[in-house]
Amino acid sequence: MKTFFFPGNAVRNELDLSVTGAHKAFGLRERLKNLAPEVDVAALRMTLGGQESADSMAGALEALSECDVLIDATGEPTAFNMIASMATRKRKPMVWAQVFAGGIGGLIARARPDMDPTPHMARAQIDRWCEDQGVAWIKPDDPERYAGQGADGTPMLAVDADVGVIAAHASRLVIDLLARPDGSIFPVSAYVIGLSSEWLFDQPFDTRPIDLIPVGEWGETIEPLDEKSFFEILKAHLPPEEDADAVAVAD
Repeated sequence: MKTFFFPGNAVRNELDLSVTGAHKAFGLRERLKNLAPEVDVAALRMTLGGQESADSMAGALEALSECDVLIDATGEPTAFNMIASMATRKRKPMVWAQVFAGGIGGLIARARPDMDPTPHMARAQIDRWCEDQGVAWIKPDDPERYAGQGADGTPMLAVDADVGVIAAHASRLVIDLLARPDGSIFPVSAYVIGLSSEWLFDQPFDTRPIDLIPVGEWGETIEPLDEKSFFEILKAHLPPEEDADAVAVAD
């Protein structure tokens, strides 16, 4: 995932050309302060699951544990696993989004403590639902790219507008979650949203809800660990970095 802001990002980003070359996290912090000078924004520059020191990662995980909602928009399995583990452990709601390769569409989902399955269980149910549809999944060779091919071999690409549509839907899900912590205007917690007539979708904007079954245990299940120890255990059970692409394709 590109962490610095380039001119080409402006078409799908809240940031503008004034922050070209800046780290996106710090650029967004300044954008928020421009909109609301009184807001208190903490920006951290690191890669979850990357080659960071245990102390730095423990600090980042501790900061995440204090948030009202955790959001994963990376599409990166290691980041999802770490955020999902913290959400489950600290009983924090989580929202995640993914743009499918080839401009097919995307996914938005949420997991709320004691109302939805834990994030890992939710993701497993979503994957199973997709498999049960009996339609071949169109995946890119490189899981970090938005390019793919249709059934006839025609090249397909997810464009900036596709990213914007899925991001807007995910934002709406987050706002609803914060405004209505004990209820929702959305009857289910996961949706696949079509932006073309490929894969499951009959036409653009064809949306399929996925009704998730609440399973999994939220909260601490053993004696609590300090954040540093938690990170070391989690990192030990994650796949090696060189296997990340293989895991992403398998997912």
